Amino acid sequence: MISFNILISLGSFIVFLLLHLIIWRNRDSYRGVNLILIISVIAYSITIFLISFYSQSVIKIWMTLPTYYCLIILYAHLYIGLLKSVSIRIIEELYSSSKFKMTKNEIDNIYPVREMVLSRLSLLEENNWIKEENGSYKCLKKAIIIAKVNLFLHKIYRLKNTG
Repeated sequence: MISFNILISLGSFIVFLLLHLIIWRNRDSYRGVNLILIISVIAYSITIFLISFYSQSVIKIWMTLPTYYCLIILYAHLYIGLLKSVSIRIIEELYSSSKFKMTKNEIDNIYPVREMVLSRLSLLEENNWIKEENGSYKCLKKAIIIAKVNLFLHKIYRLKNTG
């Protein structure tokens, strides 16, 4: 029964990957994690629907869900890391450049540090995480909570500065 559940989970994940690739190749707008979640539900539903024709074990099919969503979470983590990581994007720029080399000025022309920080500060302010007062930025309540949780997790996992 366990191997059947794993096969169903892997089959659902393969359906998810196929749907994800098809949709991403044909869609130019929003491509975030919420869409991954929607695709994962659709892929799982398709798999369950197809299996219902070939097996009487549909009643216990829900047992495949934890394994399936573990795979989806791992995939989403990989996707976000590759898509959003500035470090990965810098490596890609270096790789694409002649002789895999760039000066700091060349990198700064592509990823201007000051503008990256200022745009993030603006976004945090728009979403009421921080507030600017007399040229200084101040954490608001929800930012303080997130900072405390993040520092706690850093302490538990013994992480240095990340991000």
